Amino acid sequence: MKKAARTLLCLTLILIFAGCSSGNNQQPIKQTLSPDLATGTVIVAKKYTQAAKATMYPATPFPAAPQVSMDWTGWTPSPGEIMAGDSGKSFDFWLTSRFSIILNESDYPVANLDLTCNPKIVLGRISNVEPVPPDYYVIRYEGSGLGQCTIQNGQFEVTINVVNHP
Repeated sequence: MKKAARTLLCLTLILIFAGCSSGNNQQPIKQTLSPDLATGTVIVAKKYTQAAKATMYPATPFPAAPQVSMDWTGWTPSPGEIMAGDSGKSFDFWLTSRFSIILNESDYPVANLDLTCNPKIVLGRISNVEPVPPDYYVIRYEGSGLGQCTIQNGQFEVTINVVNHP
């Protein structure tokens, strides 16, 4: 009985595999679209895709940043800011402390600013500066070594001493 069942099973499997490969002699039908129809299909598909993306991720406009015009009336420099009125003075700063030079561009053009230090590594330039009134410019320094510097621009001259913290 077992032998008959095995033989029947083997025969069935052989017929199934044989039928799959040889019983179907039909060639697959190739369907091609005309170039015009294919192009139109691509365009329509692209539009549907774009519409689907737009509904999934709707674009939200960012509100326009309000234009802030600062009122500089009554502006006074902060501590550590040196102005033209400080010309002729000498200032002592600790190592790593910061200060700013704020001058009027028309009276003291930034191109004429001269920094002379002994040794040369006494001051380092800092890029993050606070805004200043129109027609002014600001240059920020940090004490990066012990020594003395002279900052000049035309009639403006100050001496900066970078000293150890007491």
